[in-house]
Amino acid sequence: MAKQPATNQDERRNAILQAAFTLFGQVGYSKATMKEIAAKAGVAQGLIGYHFNTKETLLVEVVREWMINRGMQQALQQLDMKAAPSELLSQALLHVVEFRKNNPEWFTLLISLWTESVNNVKLAQELTKLYQEMKAGIRLIIDRLELPLNEAEHETLAALIQAVFDGLTLQSPVLLSSDPLSHKQVTQGIGWMLQGIHTSHTMERTKENN
Repeated sequence: MAKQPATNQDERRNAILQAAFTLFGQVGYSKATMKEIAAKAGVAQGLIGYHFNTKETLLVEVVREWMINRGMQQALQQLDMKAAPSELLSQALLHVVEFRKNNPEWFTLLISLWTESVNNVKLAQELTKLYQEMKAGIRLIIDRLELPLNEAEHETLAALIQAVFDGLTLQSPVLLSSDPLSHKQVTQGIGWMLQGIHTSHTMERTKENN
């Protein structure tokens, strides 16, 4: 059989990712079958194994596609890196809110990965890698803010912001459907966080000079 052109393979791979995202998000990882995913993608079931080997790998790649390749990359492209620190983080937060609204399947998808990772070492390791990739993206934003923080403190701030994003995901079935209040609240909280960083730094410098 002749080898398929790369463009066709990419299209079919993307179709599988889209179908898996939809089905994992609608019925959950455990209930969605490879047969159903193949049918929705319009491909032979064996092609899923060719591209992803296992259902577990497919789940991880779906999460990576929407979390890193789409969500984070789109956010970095849309952010105004010349904006003030609080405004820049607010823009990033708003992007997360809109992403959750526009991709309702994301909640079930991420919950599926968290749940399956509890008793699956391989998935747990992949989840850790995904979070490391996500935190690296957050660091790209934080490092541009020129905050008076050392390396360990930058990592701590990135972890805190990442926790905020996770919290938004967990609340998304209720709070992020149409009510922007949660976005306003968290934006205000981020402002307090940044203000606290600068205040703490100012106090430390004052002590050093006295």
